[in-house]
Amino acid sequence: MKLFFSADAHGSTEVWKKWLNACVKHNPDVLMLCGDLTAKSLVPIIKKDNKYICHYFDKKWDLETEDEVGNMEKRLASVGVLTLRCTETEVAELQASAVKATKAIHDAIMARMEEWLDLLIERVDTRKVIAVAMPGNDDSPDIDELIKSYQDKGVVYPLDRVVDIMGHELVSLAHVTPTPWDTPREMTEEQLEKEIDKLMKKVKNPRQAIFNFHVPPYGTSLDMAPELTKDLRVKSDMGQIYLSHVGSKAVRAALEKYQPLLGLHGHIHESDALERLGETVIINPGSEYEKGILRAYIIEIVEGKVDNYLRISG
Repeated sequence: MKLFFSADAHGSTEVWKKWLNACVKHNPDVLMLCGDLTAKSLVPIIKKDNKYICHYFDKKWDLETEDEVGNMEKRLASVGVLTLRCTETEVAELQASAVKATKAIHDAIMARMEEWLDLLIERVDTRKVIAVAMPGNDDSPDIDELIKSYQDKGVVYPLDRVVDIMGHELVSLAHVTPTPWDTPREMTEEQLEKEIDKLMKKVKNPRQAIFNFHVPPYGTSLDMAPELTKDLRVKSDMGQIYLSHVGSKAVRAALEKYQPLLGLHGHIHESDALERLGETVIINPGSEYEKGILRAYIIEIVEGKVDNYLRISG
């Protein structure tokens, strides 16, 4: 079995398309993009007189033709940014109303996710390839129902159940330990432990299972992130950034207890790594979605063992 695993696309259409193209280039049996699928920001493209204006990263663009506007939308989508064509009056209304702003972002997120799922069905033969799409801690619960609506077309929504992956039991978890940003899917270590125990009661052969847990295990090379100050600035001294372990102790304990075949993780973008925890191969491909770069691992499983693996970046 050849498995292609990526994580943390965060709304980057470029990353999503490259992930889909992996079917052509690498011919996997299983295609997985799990955790933090959706975008974090929305940029208005403002109509003024006979042109549009766009501000992004302290730079202003004057867009005079439909092609220029469309190209800017594609450029921002490629790095995980949502856009909204609107007037100056509509921008003022969004700035004045958190409810309206939240709805505008929500609608844009749902539209992009639907566009992505349509592309998946168009480009991947789900009769031959097992295609798994899972939300992560940054994703609104609303996208779950959208992904589920594509299950009859072959898209696998893996949460709250055990999924058979060519004879291996896939168990999945989108929640992470508490973060400074209070994201939609967070649990305490105690809650994560209970959730994992509940999932494992459904697993018949833990040693051949695949753990698809978005949060990586604590105290490994997969969970190193910059330390933050109280005002969420990166801690550093003389140009040296302080790093610390931020993964889950409950996930580590479960990996050590059950020793599954494989642990697939994400969440910590800076911690691209592969190592072993006991007999279990654990992987975090990392993420460079803000550059439109796909980070992934190809894992080959032969006769119940991880036989080979290859890191992909491009």
